[in-house]
Amino acid sequence: MFNSIIKIMLYLILSYSLINYFNFFVWYLGDDQMIIENAFRLSLHSSLPMFMFLFLTHIFYYPKVRKNHALVISFPPIILLFFINLGFITSTSNLYYFQLYQIPKFFDVFRSFELGLTLIIISLAILIISLNTFKKVNENPGPTSSTTIIIDQNIYKYTRNPMYLAMLILQVGIGMMLSIIHIIFFTVFTYIVLKYYVIIPEEIYLEKNFKLKYLDYKKLVNRWF
Repeated sequence: MFNSIIKIMLYLILSYSLINYFNFFVWYLGDDQMIIENAFRLSLHSSLPMFMFLFLTHIFYYPKVRKNHALVISFPPIILLFFINLGFITSTSNLYYFQLYQIPKFFDVFRSFELGLTLIIISLAILIISLNTFKKVNENPGPTSSTTIIIDQNIYKYTRNPMYLAMLILQVGIGMMLSIIHIIFFTVFTYIVLKYYVIIPEEIYLEKNFKLKYLDYKKLVNRWF
């Protein structure tokens, strides 16, 4: 009963956030006018519930028993969404409230719906290939689950972390497509957290469990590409 209530609450919070995000970008990417205060308020109604959703998802669903899996800081999609959301609210807070600085004009080269969409498609293709590779060997792709084999086939012959690479490409693509440069800037923080608090703990876990087999794989295949 409690789990059902939690799920319903999370769905409602997420739905509220996504609806407001949709309304914001319909205006932001369109030709209609809006009072700055209303735009800022709408951005808050988009981002703050998303932060709440991510925080509660981690609290209620991150495994309480921290053994037999990599000691990652959180679920990687939560990390990705956190920094996309943080980039968004940083941008709108500066643009519509604090107005402390302006993004230099030369960064406008990263405002491209077409190129952003292309990067998103590429990232999704990498994710699908990666997930299908896990599915073929009946392995759970989540870093909070135990690992039984080293996957070194298909896309994993070229990069040890294709899904995390895809997440970084996805974040850049979203920032470009939505014309929010801060989302692209915050990809640096996504990279840092993924590297030091997800990937390295995973490597420690895999080295401990597979020893020379994983060390040999590390020598053959790069961490990113």
